[in-house]
Amino acid sequence: MRNGIAVANMAKARAKPKLPAPRRLPRGRHALAPEEVLRDQRERLLAAVPGVVTERGYEAMSVADIVKAAAVSRNAFYKNFSDKQGCFATAHDVGHERLFDVLVQPCDAEATIEGRVERSLSAGLDALASEPDVARLLFVEAPSAGEGIALRYHEWLRRYGTLLRSAAPDLPPQSIPAPEVEAVIVGGIASRVASEVLHGRAAKLSELTTPLVEYVLAFYRFSEPGPKEGKLVAFERDQYEGQEPPEAQRRQASA
Repeated sequence: MRNGIAVANMAKARAKPKLPAPRRLPRGRHALAPEEVLRDQRERLLAAVPGVVTERGYEAMSVADIVKAAAVSRNAFYKNFSDKQGCFATAHDVGHERLFDVLVQPCDAEATIEGRVERSLSAGLDALASEPDVARLLFVEAPSAGEGIALRYHEWLRRYGTLLRSAAPDLPPQSIPAPEVEAVIVGGIASRVASEVLHGRAAKLSELTTPLVEYVLAFYRFSEPGPKEGKLVAFERDQYEGQEPPEAQRRQASA
């Protein structure tokens, strides 16, 4: 029985997907300057973090895991980062910087607010869907990876919220969501992305584009609140013409 379990476990281990092998520097002598070597090693370490954290989780992930996945030495790791948290925090910021750049890509000057929101969200969700490990790092692992990283995560959400203003340059200020509401909007989107990732649907994030566009647009005021012309229902005075209103009649009857 034990042998059977062992064989089954070995089969599972073999079936487990491997992280893609990172690009290595050429062996032997090369013309790269020391700073170029260090930069290359840093980039490989950062590129390795999303896959490692997806496989291991932030708490279980170790420096040894990152070093192995990046194919660099432990010494090279400590030349770039002081510890696991520092490496993860940098990978987190790099991931958000890349996503932010995708979201702020230029839009046609004639585009409507609906068009701007749809284009931005579609591009962002497509980018996350193409890199599920990065999506997990940014929206699942980061919020619980320690207070410092959690604060950075919420600062990035605040930055994303500012994009809601640039999506509607022609609307008056009172028609655009307030900063406090921006946080609610972006927090809702981040929560939905995290949920999809946790349910194994990161690769299908693009399918959220339409409902999330509707969600975002619901927070803009495209017109003044209140009754609109032609929508008022006239009070039918003749129904009680010549007699007291029903409420007054009831009070009189109970007296």
